[in-house]
Amino acid sequence: MSEPIKKLLHEAPEVQPEQVWPEPEPLDGFEVPALPSFDALRLLPHPLGPWAVDTAERMNAPVEFTATAALVALAGVIGNRVLVAPDPEADPGWLEAGNLWGLLVGEPGSKKSPVMERAFAPLHAIEAELHRENQRVQDEWELDRRNRKKGDPVTEDDLHPPAEQALMSHDITPEKLADLLEHNPSGLVAFQDELLGLVASWERPEKSGERQFYLKLWNGLSPHTLKRVKRGSHYLPMCTLSLIGGTQPGPLRRYILEAAKGWNNDGLLHRFQLLAVGELSEYRRTVRPSNTLQADYANLLHNLWTITHHRLSFPQVELRFGITRPVMTFAPEALELYLQWQEQTARESRQASTPTLKRSLLEKQGGLVAKLAMLLELAERWGGSGRGEVEGLHHIHSLSTARAITLANLYRDHALYTWWEAIRPEIQGAHALAKRILERTQTKSAFNYERFTVRDILRGNWKGLTDPSAVERALGELEARGWLRRDGKAWIPNPRLWEGSHV
Repeated sequence: MSEPIKKLLHEAPEVQPEQVWPEPEPLDGFEVPALPSFDALRLLPHPLGPWAVDTAERMNAPVEFTATAALVALAGVIGNRVLVAPDPEADPGWLEAGNLWGLLVGEPGSKKSPVMERAFAPLHAIEAELHRENQRVQDEWELDRRNRKKGDPVTEDDLHPPAEQALMSHDITPEKLADLLEHNPSGLVAFQDELLGLVASWERPEKSGERQFYLKLWNGLSPHTLKRVKRGSHYLPMCTLSLIGGTQPGPLRRYILEAAKGWNNDGLLHRFQLLAVGELSEYRRTVRPSNTLQADYANLLHNLWTITHHRLSFPQVELRFGITRPVMTFAPEALELYLQWQEQTARESRQASTPTLKRSLLEKQGGLVAKLAMLLELAERWGGSGRGEVEGLHHIHSLSTARAITLANLYRDHALYTWWEAIRPEIQGAHALAKRILERTQTKSAFNYERFTVRDILRGNWKGLTDPSAVERALGELEARGWLRRDGKAWIPNPRLWEGSHV
């Protein structure tokens, strides 16, 4: 018993100890954030939303996976062929490409890889068209070389084979991506089954050069100079990559906790803004009538691929010498909605109590909402109403903006759910200890809920309470909320805890 309490009891013996203890505060914020439901039909325009729901039910896969894979496929088709200016009045130099990075987090059997294959099937079809065209151009070049007569002038085109057009990269090493981007500056898209190993390798000091390259790929509009010993220097005017992959929760959790010990604010894990956690549900065979959703989905992506290769009647911006791109902006009512959300997010990010890892996520959401709004607007025009460029010209309207904000908030909650233990490492331990105190757990070998020490807790070997510093942080949280008092080296729970539920 602490000295102040002993003194008070001595001076006023009629006062009972429980009257000295404060009322314990509820453990608000101790629970892991709940995963929000994903209403694809409401948040994604036709045919993206209906396709995501239909495909998820047919494949017995989480709709979070089908919707996320479809958004990354859409982003890959757009690349940097169309840009968005989120706030041209306040920051005219702020431009965003349409590329996105996604990460599907699920247990084995949650259909991560099959979902990505299904979502990227239309892109494989486009890639096949490009391959046929590349082969035709290559054959013509070879034929011209064979038919060249002695003494004919030799041009630069005669010395080098024609560059290959590409949309997808099946090898995402920096060397291969740089080779493809040199001839495809509008951007590439890639997916990989197990992405975590590659992401983890980017954090190593010896990979700092690759790390910077992938940061530019995520930024979408940055130039890059590649220097090679045998092949000289290559200048890439723009580096744009849309990327998606899958991983399991266990390895991802271990990686996050390890990275959080010396977290780098430039860590590429923050860039996977479309992080979707899919729960392994009970198997259910679903038979649905035939429909045209897969064809509609494929047609949307193919149409956008074709349309964005031609000069849209949008305002143009010159990024650097010789490189211009069409730009979309928010319509007035949509801009007001976006700026209100941006102000709220910035206010939360800049609070002193906001953990660094969460702040890094929030600071990037302004660009994410703008990207999503642009992509959804393009999909709505050429996939939903079919109004194309006639209505609204280069403006993003309120419906696409509201959808983009809701989507960004959903993905933020999925990321916080995944990162929670790293964001607030003391939370898990405090919650576990509080539960044992309320249950009046008492064992001979470890824990006496009425009075205990740090060593007693460590001997229990409970999840989240195996490290002395983690135990001290958990005890500090409970003490700050009036659950415990220190008595020398021991801790005593507040007897008022058992008067009601405080968790």
